[in-house]
Amino acid sequence: MLEVLVLEDQPAVREVIAEVIADLNVPVHVGQAASLSEARIMLEDQHWDGLVTDLSLGDGISLDLIAELKNEHAAMPIILVSGFLSQERLQEAEKLNVKHILSKPFDSEVLLDCMRKALLLDTDIKAVKKPSVHKDERLLPELFEMDRRLGLLYRMFDEMPRHHDVSAVCSAALGLAMEMVHAQGGFLALFQRDRKKMIMVAKRLSSYEDIALNVDLSATPFQPLIDTGKEYIEILPRDTLSKSCWPKVEVEQYVAIPVSLQGVHMGVLCLTDRENAEPLKSEERHMLGLLVKKLDTLLDNRAVHAALADSMNETLIALVRSLEARDRYTKDHSARVGELSRLFAEELGLDDKTIQVIRTGGLLHDIGKVGVADAVLLKPGRYTEQEFAIMKAHPAIGDSILKNMDTLSRERLMVRHHHERFDGRGYPDGLAGEDIPFEARIVCVADAIDAMTTHRVYRMARPLSFCMEQLKENSGTQFDSQVVDVAVSVIERGLVDTQAKSVPTVQDVLMPLSATDLLSSGALHV
Repeated sequence: MLEVLVLEDQPAVREVIAEVIADLNVPVHVGQAASLSEARIMLEDQHWDGLVTDLSLGDGISLDLIAELKNEHAAMPIILVSGFLSQERLQEAEKLNVKHILSKPFDSEVLLDCMRKALLLDTDIKAVKKPSVHKDERLLPELFEMDRRLGLLYRMFDEMPRHHDVSAVCSAALGLAMEMVHAQGGFLALFQRDRKKMIMVAKRLSSYEDIALNVDLSATPFQPLIDTGKEYIEILPRDTLSKSCWPKVEVEQYVAIPVSLQGVHMGVLCLTDRENAEPLKSEERHMLGLLVKKLDTLLDNRAVHAALADSMNETLIALVRSLEARDRYTKDHSARVGELSRLFAEELGLDDKTIQVIRTGGLLHDIGKVGVADAVLLKPGRYTEQEFAIMKAHPAIGDSILKNMDTLSRERLMVRHHHERFDGRGYPDGLAGEDIPFEARIVCVADAIDAMTTHRVYRMARPLSFCMEQLKENSGTQFDSQVVDVAVSVIERGLVDTQAKSVPTVQDVLMPLSATDLLSSGALHV
């Protein structure tokens, strides 16, 4: 007689599965366990030919038990059943060599067929008796749905990441919400401090990869959720109202609920294209309500604003990258300046927070060039005085872009002052010496090094030997001597990688430019 153990913490579901297994066309005894601890005892007490187990139990995840069994009972076939097997859990199961996985809901014949394959039974259709009709089988869909909801609740309260990673919390919450209402897509957007702009901090809208991450609340349909206290907005396929749930995002249907933190509306959870075209059921709304309340306990305003700042930084950096991508000679310039600035800051012994701020300042230092016309920005030659005056406006333009972002106040100083000179002859404000923010003096040197050692349309990259000569020659006039000393030390130790290969090439000879020409024209350092 075959001995099969069923591990499932919902009694009604466990009973139905046991009754179905009893219909195998062989003598079989079905044991039942309601928890991992109970199953461990039963597995130690006797031999079992197979195990049918749910994924999530009241006292843990069955994958832990499966890992133990693979060491002690490697030959025992295991059937894993679940209504919410995430990609991460599926990969864990595959690593444990679990070959038989059933997704809830399933009907009795599917389970029986899986059992026959797992236990290597004769699957000749003539030898298989027709399964009997169980009194509870008609309730199986309802039982599975109840089990699914309980599993979602378990994940909500025991598997959600903690508040130190806002992005991870929001992504996990979005995933759970989509499963709760069988949605194909969705996003979670939170307010900036001014409560006028919303930033999408988590999204699963594969058809809309290029959508704006931050927009004005007025450009979305969510104003009633914030201003009138509505519990939710639901648009169904049959509705004639607009199906736009975000600028340039048109969907068949969506439902949106407000996300509140500490009693204040801080954003919106929007779920799109549900499998069911009917209105949300009351229990689904209740589950979503529990989820956003759980978010309230995991997040606080400081963490949320930090996450929004990160999202905004990423958006600004992406803007800089797209700007530089227009010119193959300056592509990735800001990324290199950011890394050089970070390296110099580390060498100077600055604290970790300041190092990260300086790196971000280096990444954003040229963001003001978004306001410079292509005819000037991409000109393949020397600037006229008028063109150079236009180009010199980019630090002030960058400053104006960042002026309303209080989380980037220190980075803003580097954006505005990275073209100041130590002798006071720089721009835009003509600051000198210690009046120039120290972070900006670091970015200034990093910017100059990358400008000299990368290819430009008017010249090839200069070798690092040339670069060190210029840094030393202009130490104390254009550059802060303390930063120059660190930069030279870093270069001498071989920590700076550049496009410069060796001595000047034929093109250098054909287009000779002296160091004085470069400095006076601003080409070395623009």
